[in-house]
Amino acid sequence: MNYPLSPPLALADFANSASALNVNDLSTQDFEQSILQNTLQLNTLERETPLKTLEEINREWMLERLGKFTASEFHRLTTAPTKKELPVGAITYATEKAVELLTEYLDDHYTSKDMQWGLDHELDAITAFEQRTGLIAYQTGSKQKLMLQADNSDHETASVGGTPDGLIADNAGIEIKCPKSTTHFKYLSIKNQEDLKANCANYYWQIQGLLSITGRQHWYFVSYDPRYQHQNQQLHFIKVIPDKDDQHFLAKRLAQAIAYRDHILIQAKGENSPLINLQQVQQHLHTNPHHLGKLRKENTFPEPIKKRPLLWREVDISTYAMTRH
Repeated sequence: MNYPLSPPLALADFANSASALNVNDLSTQDFEQSILQNTLQLNTLERETPLKTLEEINREWMLERLGKFTASEFHRLTTAPTKKELPVGAITYATEKAVELLTEYLDDHYTSKDMQWGLDHELDAITAFEQRTGLIAYQTGSKQKLMLQADNSDHETASVGGTPDGLIADNAGIEIKCPKSTTHFKYLSIKNQEDLKANCANYYWQIQGLLSITGRQHWYFVSYDPRYQHQNQQLHFIKVIPDKDDQHFLAKRLAQAIAYRDHILIQAKGENSPLINLQQVQQHLHTNPHHLGKLRKENTFPEPIKKRPLLWREVDISTYAMTRH
């Protein structure tokens, strides 16, 4: 991103700047911009505090997402809506999440020229949106944060989250797209969220997911392309509100995907699964001896590894418990 140039400044001018920033909150781009705009007090910086590079910020962001189902991919769970079980694409997605947890491997995502152009102009799009609407977006650019499902804010155990492009006040958010000009032209015809769902299902489900995760009242889908000659064609946006039926459907598919991912993880660890006795089986299934006796008569109940004493693999009992709930 190109920052506006300021007149040359003496070192003393930096020390007398009007406001100070915490270096720990700055990315390399923020640091450069703060110096150019004379808003950083250099005498407040600690020499031993290193600045994070954009690569380090991106790596931390990707590590946070390992194994989690995130809003930008929710559309992969929503195909074949009439099916009660997970469709093939959703199974593939859930399998990918399991493999991420088994390997902790970070895939280097390819960034095309068009994708990079979009990233470079995202903050410009936010500025144009703010000027058009009078609204102010925050937590944008390098300050974006992964937000987890409201009922589980533990990063270690949370399974669902999303990263908004920006938040507005305490009741809204913003999703920015800076696409190719031909794609932006297509987006200009989107007038409401029904059009968005019909023509850009991936972004529709992403926004419905973010609305559910954050509990906010509405979201803005924004498309921006400054290459258009007429200014009124450069920026286009619509407001999206929660659709309770779609959010309920998405929540159901997410629960199925999480269960499928966890099933894969249990099976993968099966070879090293410890053996547990009858009493431990009762504790694992939260049941009593009488009810356990009834469960053992079911065809789906795992056979004991040994008859005397009775022993089961913990993975088999865990899988059985998952199929019952």
